[in-house]
Amino acid sequence: MIDTKLRRYVQPTFDKVAQTLHHTGFSADSVTIVAFLTGVLSGYLVSRQWMVPALMFLWLSGLLDVLDGTVARISGKTSSTGAFLDLILDRMVEAAVILGFYALAPEHALAHLLFFVGVIFNFSTFLAAGSLFRNSGVKSMHYDPGILERTETFLLFTAMILWPAARYWLLMLFNATMFLTGIIRFIRIIKLEKEAEKGSEE
Repeated sequence: MIDTKLRRYVQPTFDKVAQTLHHTGFSADSVTIVAFLTGVLSGYLVSRQWMVPALMFLWLSGLLDVLDGTVARISGKTSSTGAFLDLILDRMVEAAVILGFYALAPEHALAHLLFFVGVIFNFSTFLAAGSLFRNSGVKSMHYDPGILERTETFLLFTAMILWPAARYWLLMLFNATMFLTGIIRFIRIIKLEKEAEKGSEE
């Protein structure tokens, strides 16, 4: 939700940073890969309880994840392959960070497992919407907004780093909201598909 609502206000700043990256020779794919590596490093640092550098690398990863698509558009080299790489590596970063938290508190395994189930469900509905609905935006596929998007996930990880005593309940609340996001999108997809089928029969 934050990404959809606020992106247009900060995009001019992202454009300037992306221009700098482009002029210094960074490709969109290289930015994506560095975002992935710094995100995985953040997960490792969490597992070692080095929370300040973990937080720094987490948000560096998030910033680079925002910039890779902008670099691709500035360079005129947007591609389905790059979008695919970005989507998959984003999920791997989230998995790495959650595994880092699991290493700290294996007794909270249920919350961590529910996070993975929620990501599978939510991401599946996101991909279904992306393949079924016409793309009218600047991204390489239809981007279906939801209650939770990437920024909310990073805010969750930040809160879990800063408030260790509340990690379990923060994650469980996030999981519940993630399932709600997926359910709302799933219902919307089914409803729109039924309307499309009805229209084609008339």
